[in-house]
Amino acid sequence: MTIQPKPLAEILDNDVVAPVHAAIVSSLQTLNPGLKIIRHPGKVDVSELVSKTVVKAPGVGIGFSKMREGRRAEGVFFVSVDWIAYIVVQSAAIAGKRREKEDLGLAIGARLLTILADETASLWGLQGILPVEEAPAPELRPLFTVVEQAEGMAYYTVTWTQVIADLGASVFPAVAGHYNETTGAIDFGSEEALDSIAPWIPAREEDDA
Repeated sequence: MTIQPKPLAEILDNDVVAPVHAAIVSSLQTLNPGLKIIRHPGKVDVSELVSKTVVKAPGVGIGFSKMREGRRAEGVFFVSVDWIAYIVVQSAAIAGKRREKEDLGLAIGARLLTILADETASLWGLQGILPVEEAPAPELRPLFTVVEQAEGMAYYTVTWTQVIADLGASVFPAVAGHYNETTGAIDFGSEEALDSIAPWIPAREEDDA
């Protein structure tokens, strides 16, 4: 067994998904002052919509609908996350002018799509995050029920997929060699370093003298 026991505290300290979740919320809050952005644990339940507990309008709750693990040839793996932003709006006066809920929902949704299309902003200030996937492309959809519509509330979602890359350890050794101009060979610094790459180097058999 290659995976060793790990206490919960260490699991939490080494988690890579939660920091990305937090960074998305923080970045969107910075880029959209006056709009409430919060973390949501996952998919919104209908009861949350009816009770108006997702986020206060106008606001956005950031959750996810699915995570998938994938592997690369060198042994490291990645996590592909389907993120979802729940936009909660109602008709309100904004800067002294009445704005209808539909206009607010479309404007906020379009703003999120614009941010997701920006290759710098959509990395959320993090390393190891790949640009937003083009397939499936980010998407804005309406999400509401008759009850909320009657109460003057409207809900929209923006979805996108993003990869958290290069997790785990590569099966290939990390040592690097340097060309020796005198001998014309590659020096690896030590026998230990050479031994670590030996399984990956094709060997040539020579006859005994």
